[in-house]
Amino acid sequence: MIVHGFDMYRIFISTPGDLQREQDICRAVIGNVNEKEAMPLKILLVSVGLLDDGQIVAFRSAVSENVRQCTFYLQVFEDSWGPDKLFRKTFFLGLECRDDAGMPMREAVVFLKDAPHETDTEILAFRKELEERQDVRVFRFDTAESLTAQLEGVCSGWVRAIVDAGGGVPD
Repeated sequence: MIVHGFDMYRIFISTPGDLQREQDICRAVIGNVNEKEAMPLKILLVSVGLLDDGQIVAFRSAVSENVRQCTFYLQVFEDSWGPDKLFRKTFFLGLECRDDAGMPMREAVVFLKDAPHETDTEILAFRKELEERQDVRVFRFDTAESLTAQLEGVCSGWVRAIVDAGGGVPD
């Protein structure tokens, strides 16, 4: 076992469809918050997720286990739940884990990318369902900059909540 001196908190990043750019932004923001805020407090936010949608089909059980081991769930959505809508099932697994006091999951957050030209009624209905949920924070974004700014606030809040709960490794 490697002793690294950090209290680690895993964040599952779910970005189904063609949201690779947004996934990269999420990882960059988490890295920046780590560098500026978390690491000086001996806290490390660790991003977990899939590099491409096909992995959820090939490794569904492993993906579910990764979700169960995470402290935070970050859902970015525009117009696709990926193959066989499996990312939707993963999102609901994240909510189940959050609602189970025996699991490490503390919060699930949704970032909803604006899709002004969307016409698919099923997608529009699910977007509306997400926006109306009272049990998750939902943020809307239309640019990389707005996603970055909002996500920085969320991740910084998570670091503060971890510290307030006694997290981090004392010197």
